[in-house]
Amino acid sequence: MRIRTPRVALAGYALAAVCFVVHLIGLGGWDFQITAYQVMSPLLSAIPAVLAWRGWQAARRTGPPAARRHLRLTSFAWTLMVFSSGIHLWNLVVDGNRGYPSSSALALVCELGVTVLIVAALLTTPIRQRWSASRLRLGLDMSIVLLAGAVFLWYFLVDPQLGATAPVWAVIRTAGVLIALFAVTRLWLGGAAEVSRKAMRFAALAAVVQLALNVMQQALAGTGHLHLALATRQVFIALLIMAGVAHLRKLAHGESAAAPVATRGPASLLPYAAVAAVDTLLVFALLDGLDARTWTVLGGALSLTALVAVRQIVGLRDNSRLVVRVDAGMRAIREAMAREHILSDLGTALLRTTEAAQVHRLAADAAATLLEDCAGARTAIITVAPENAGNWTVVHASGADAVALAGTEIPGHAVPAELLARLASGEVLTEPGWAKLGVGGLDRFDSRPLMLLPLLNGDRFFGVLSVGTDADLPADVVKSLQTLRTQVSLALDSVALTAELTMRAMHDMLTGLGNRALLRDRLTGALARSRRTGRPVGVLLLDLNGFKPVNDTYGHDAGDMLLKVVAERLKVCVRTEDTVARLGGDEFVVVAEDLRELADALRIAERIVAALNEPVLHGEHELRTPASIGIALSEAGHNPDDVLRHADTAMYTAKRNGGGRFHVHGGAIVTA
Repeated sequence: MRIRTPRVALAGYALAAVCFVVHLIGLGGWDFQITAYQVMSPLLSAIPAVLAWRGWQAARRTGPPAARRHLRLTSFAWTLMVFSSGIHLWNLVVDGNRGYPSSSALALVCELGVTVLIVAALLTTPIRQRWSASRLRLGLDMSIVLLAGAVFLWYFLVDPQLGATAPVWAVIRTAGVLIALFAVTRLWLGGAAEVSRKAMRFAALAAVVQLALNVMQQALAGTGHLHLALATRQVFIALLIMAGVAHLRKLAHGESAAAPVATRGPASLLPYAAVAAVDTLLVFALLDGLDARTWTVLGGALSLTALVAVRQIVGLRDNSRLVVRVDAGMRAIREAMAREHILSDLGTALLRTTEAAQVHRLAADAAATLLEDCAGARTAIITVAPENAGNWTVVHASGADAVALAGTEIPGHAVPAELLARLASGEVLTEPGWAKLGVGGLDRFDSRPLMLLPLLNGDRFFGVLSVGTDADLPADVVKSLQTLRTQVSLALDSVALTAELTMRAMHDMLTGLGNRALLRDRLTGALARSRRTGRPVGVLLLDLNGFKPVNDTYGHDAGDMLLKVVAERLKVCVRTEDTVARLGGDEFVVVAEDLRELADALRIAERIVAALNEPVLHGEHELRTPASIGIALSEAGHNPDDVLRHADTAMYTAKRNGGGRFHVHGGAIVTA
């Protein structure tokens, strides 16, 4: 939001501009000039005071402490300046004193008070410390500016008054100007904080104008051109008004002390401008001959040249250090970008991965790549189940001794339960080696800095990523490993979730056997292979006789228990490559492929009938559910539905003839 300039400030600008023009052209002679100056000076001095008091009132409500302190001191200073101007006007009216500068002791005391308050306001203003260069360089810059100011003050103020009867006042005034110059230089080079930076720039310019005014008062005395000093005074007042307006705008916008600010480089042209000013003064001084005053300027110029040379040496040193830091920073950025690229590639690869073993390999390899600049780096993926501490296995390793480490198994008694609990809770552990963790079996691989990063997501715990190096890992590498751990944990969780969903979609949840979907998939594949090999596929469809009475008599829990037992017995009766599935209820199917002859299927049926004829104990009761089995062999052109339909027909034929029998489709009933 744009803040309008206060009317009192606009009036001040207009009045100062009129007075500046009047004094610049010397209108009306000296008596008119000094009279107009003394009459208008209290009014013009009051305008910065009014703006300062307004700023202080606003700062008391919303401003930071430094702004409140600065504006309070400034308000008192400009108020004292109004009193000083009033004293000058009083002396003009009462005594007709038209001297400039005034010799009134009371007015001089007021001017000294103004200087003290302004210097206090400037010195107590905090700076932003924006410098990237050394403190020595900042000190040299300030020394150059102060020495240049001292040369000017000596040449124009002190030396001309050395023969006066009261040189003490000149010394005090010079010291005050030097201190003010120091305060302004400090803010110019260091950057003001918590107060309006624009206001401080106007204040610094006002201080420079005041210094020039002090010099002009001595240099123009007796020349008939003192009216130029009066004109310069109007510029000083205008700059004070600008500073007051800038403070008000800063406070009106509500800028906080912590707001981000634009930064600038550590170099400043102020020291060079000071040296150029002294060199210019030396040229003009030499035009009047080589006297004592000129020797002072010459000595100052030589001293400034020496300080500038030292500053350049310090600058070269700082610049060399800066180049080293920049190179190190750029190298760190390149390394960080390389790590980000590795992690990005890993994330892309993990999205296409559906197997845990592949995730383990990618994780170990990516970790080894992240650690390629770390001496003796070794990474390993260790799978572990929190409920079974004996299930620790190094499934994949990369780096030093990776071949020897991969496949290592850790016995359960060598894994502390406390360590397992800490890892399962997600705690990242950093220890000197495996021995310090109390783990046996791996101490021969790492007796050096070791980091264990658990791989888990929520309640799912998948294992540990171990990292061993010859020295402690850098913080940025550790951060990248943490990101890698998160990526791998999410990938393992996705793989586990996919496997779980696949299991639920393709398996019977009660018995763990395949369901209709898995049966159709396996049978379709078996028939395709049968067409290539010429060997038939056998389908055995069985139904439990007497299962419904078990459910009715002993309850569904007993029925579920009986189905689980049947499932386990069926797994034992078939070959590893055969498929056992539950169609639902008490119906089961066995798919036996690559049969050489019908006798192979009959032997499987005999084993099933014999196994299911064995009673199942339920408390003190013996449960019996003999099976009726229908057998069908695939023929050319059969699809899964054809074979299953033939097996179903054969099973009902066997069932009509009593339990414990099997029937071959197109053949005779066989009793086991």
